[in-house]
Amino acid sequence: MLSKKIRAYKEAHPKAKAKEIAEAVGCKPAYVYQVLHIKLEKDAVPTQGHQVLRTELIGLNKMLENAHVRIKNLEHQAIGYRSVISYLEGKIDVSTV
Repeated sequence: MLSKKIRAYKEAHPKAKAKEIAEAVGCKPAYVYQVLHIKLEKDAVPTQGHQVLRTELIGLNKMLENAHVRIKNLEHQAIGYRSVISYLEGKIDVSTV
C-alpha cells in the first residue's frame, strides 16, 4: 500500500520534504501531504484548550438546534395567522374599509 510506503520513508528520513518522498515512492506530493496530515490527526492528543473548545462547540450546536425549533414554531404560527387573515378578508369587503 502506498500510504505505508510514504510513512515508512518519512520515518526513515524525518527531514525529507513531500516532493522527495513523492519521487521516492512514485506518487504526487499532494498525496504525501494528505497521508502525513491524516497521521498527524490520528496522533494528536487533545489538550485542555481542545476540551474547552469542544464544550463550547457542543453548547453552540445545542443553541442553534433550539433556535431552529423556535423558528419552525414561529413559521407555523405565521401560517396560522395568514390563514385567519385570508379568511377574514374573504368575509369583509376590503374596498369599503
